Amino acid sequence: MLHFEEIDKYRENNRIEAKRAQGGFPRSLWETYSAFANTIGGVILLGVEELPDKSFRPVKLPSPEWLVEEFWRLVNDRQIVSANILEESQVQIVEAGIGGQGAGELPLQAQGSKTSPFPAENSGRGRIVVIEVPRADRREKPVYIGNDPYMGSYRRNGEGDYRCTRDEVDSMLRDAAGGSQDIQVFGDMGMEVLDGDTVERYRQEYFVCHPEESPAQLSVPEFLEKLGAMETDGSGISHVTAAGLLMFGREPEIIKKFSRFHLEYTEEGDAASNGIFSDSGDWSGSLFDFYLRVSARIMSAGPFLSEGQAQEGKGQAAEGPQKGICEALANALSHANYYDRMGVVVRRERKQLAIANPGDMRVAEEAVIHGAAPDARNERISRMFHLIGVGDGTGKGLTEIRRIWNSNGWNRPRLLEEFNPDRVVLILPLTGEEEAGKQLQARGRKEHLEETKLPRILDYLRDNVRAGGKEIAKAMGISEKEALLCLALLEKESMIVHEEGKGEVRYRLRD
Repeated sequence: MLHFEEIDKYRENNRIEAKRAQGGFPRSLWETYSAFANTIGGVILLGVEELPDKSFRPVKLPSPEWLVEEFWRLVNDRQIVSANILEESQVQIVEAGIGGQGAGELPLQAQGSKTSPFPAENSGRGRIVVIEVPRADRREKPVYIGNDPYMGSYRRNGEGDYRCTRDEVDSMLRDAAGGSQDIQVFGDMGMEVLDGDTVERYRQEYFVCHPEESPAQLSVPEFLEKLGAMETDGSGISHVTAAGLLMFGREPEIIKKFSRFHLEYTEEGDAASNGIFSDSGDWSGSLFDFYLRVSARIMSAGPFLSEGQAQEGKGQAAEGPQKGICEALANALSHANYYDRMGVVVRRERKQLAIANPGDMRVAEEAVIHGAAPDARNERISRMFHLIGVGDGTGKGLTEIRRIWNSNGWNRPRLLEEFNPDRVVLILPLTGEEEAGKQLQARGRKEHLEETKLPRILDYLRDNVRAGGKEIAKAMGISEKEALLCLALLEKESMIVHEEGKGEVRYRLRD
């Protein structure tokens, strides 16, 4: 919801684009439409100009009604843009103003006036067209201009709209073409490319979870076929699937089919030699082996162990955190795009754990939280984890992780989505609210700051990438002193970092 009566308080960012549109539709409108659709959605404002100080002001539109009518005609023209992903309620005429001179707070719903006269251009009020572009379904991506997805596909980042690279378009086309990416059968690879020890360890975990079944009932090849790791062709010859190769294969063999494959785990302050890397050559380099090694490493130290266990260097981790960590790792490995750059990277720091996987989100975070159906990029891999008790296969992994973190008194996990290169980063704080709460209470601002200011500042930095204290204060409607206090608290909690340059100190979300 935007507050159109104070439109001058907004700035262009990852979710808002202003266009004067007094001479009709500029080509850049369709670039922005494509960019919002191919990333996380956003709002296009027609009849709004950006002033030198970056603030917004309504301008005189000759006919907002005509703009709306013409927009619907053009967005349904496949020669203009590849898909219309909008509902009628997402294109509206509303009254906007500066400093409270407008029509009041209006949702992006069926509101606005078609009869009020347009005031003078500089009066601070005006009727504008609001186009709320949602995130496109993966089956409709890429949304592109004209007839060539490689030339007409755009995305949005902190710098504005940009034309997608070939890799980005290829990635969207792969996601649109089918469901799971791990069902491919490699006819030139048999069971010899799999690591026997890793397969055996998985079998042990499987039969612990399924005591009604006996290892003697199925041979190893039969077991792998049951999992979907192998498939037999018409001549009776078994071949490994993408899921089997990724889950149980040896890294040199995986690289033959997934040239950008990379797994990495590091810890803050440790030498690189203490990390876990898929290409190190001293272990298989497969997904399941990585899962076992990383989860054991993470759970071997606090805050997952009690103080006594940590001092003794032994003992089992608490069931709740262990379940959350295992769920988070399995989610990242199941949703990763192994054709894309970056690889799966896990970073353990003193105050947080960051788990990043290549590829964008196939289902928006809001939909995931509200129980959307699962849409794993690698469904067979997801099922393999489910069969050993990791995840319930319902797509509610993030909701469960947040529940576990809340029950342990830790700060709320955050899910970040980045583009070019595409990756999803899950930040799991390893500190609770108690320490930050004491600092806030000492200033008598705990409830006010924690519930209203801090989340809004994080959202603002997520949209704007970098911002200074003055800019944040103006955007939040608070004093600069209060903004700097909030920023100091967020930085202390390792949620943001600052950058010093020639001008004002600027802040951004921690990588």
